[in-house]
Amino acid sequence: MHTQARVLHQSPWQGVLHITGGGASLLTDMLSTPGASATVLEAKVPYAGAALADLLGREPEQAASATTARAMAMAAYARARDLSSGQIFGLGVTASLVTDRPKKGQTRAHWAIQTRDRSHTFALTLDASANRTQQENTLNLALWQSLGEVLLQSDTPAAATEHQFIQASADWQPLLEKSPYRWCSGDHDGSLLLPGSFDPIHAGHQQIIETAEELTGRPGAFELTLRNADKPDLDFLTVSERLEKISARPVWLTNLTSFADKAHAFPGAMFAVGTDTVSRIGELRFYRQSETLREQALNDLAACEVSFLVFGRVAKGRFIGLEDLTLPASLSGLCQSVPESRYRNDTSSSDIRRQSLMD
Repeated sequence: MHTQARVLHQSPWQGVLHITGGGASLLTDMLSTPGASATVLEAKVPYAGAALADLLGREPEQAASATTARAMAMAAYARARDLSSGQIFGLGVTASLVTDRPKKGQTRAHWAIQTRDRSHTFALTLDASANRTQQENTLNLALWQSLGEVLLQSDTPAAATEHQFIQASADWQPLLEKSPYRWCSGDHDGSLLLPGSFDPIHAGHQQIIETAEELTGRPGAFELTLRNADKPDLDFLTVSERLEKISARPVWLTNLTSFADKAHAFPGAMFAVGTDTVSRIGELRFYRQSETLREQALNDLAACEVSFLVFGRVAKGRFIGLEDLTLPASLSGLCQSVPESRYRNDTSSSDIRRQSLMD
């Protein structure tokens, strides 16, 4: 594959690569070919489960999956953005190949390539009767073909079982930049927002927004942020998939990490949130354990005239309402409680995801 490596090294592309479980021979090809420093900004091989969890901000629900590959690619893209102002990409590869231990299910690989305006994901089912070297060679060929297809406009399509991609519109592309940005899928004034990841959206989310509209008289919309302080950004494919499921209402797409960012983007807004979310807003760990910094941040929220409509959540088998929380007075003053008699829905996105993995 040295010819393909030379072509890539002669191109303007620069990237970060995150590879686990298989595909490491791609790095060997790249780094053993002269000119590698022009292409490879950084590479990581997080083989240990703890290393992968550190990279992604949490332990993945399934290591060898499209979801994990996308997250790895987005983490790689964000790192490339920090290291270069040029034409960048992020690659994430996660594979389950044959080992010296018995393996359940198919041997497979998932990988994703992220650029400023495109998200690509690939999947490849590997011959379980092949040995490790044979599987690695098959995966390596497919990885090089996908890099050629995505980055170098090669006429040879990747030998993948599945390939999904999306070209982001000009309206979406700034969402991956560092500067604060927002975009709405419909006509909405930003006055009442339900922020969340909606992975997946469920009846509880719909019930919250409807109840919030009834209590406030404001039109409601969802806010889906691509950026999280503890996890990689969402890719364009994931955003598109989630939007398809919540198309009945306007959705604000943002890259706003904190409520301070959201407050400046949506001054005067009311945010419909759960008790778990409002509790985190008051935690000192988000303010470098400084009460002074926390008070400054909360005063900033007040200056932006934002407020929180707080919905109870079940935690450890108990319904927790706003009145059950101990919050700083400056945060409590921004909150309005929704009584359990007006809203209670114990459905959780994480429970839905866990059940889907078991089915």
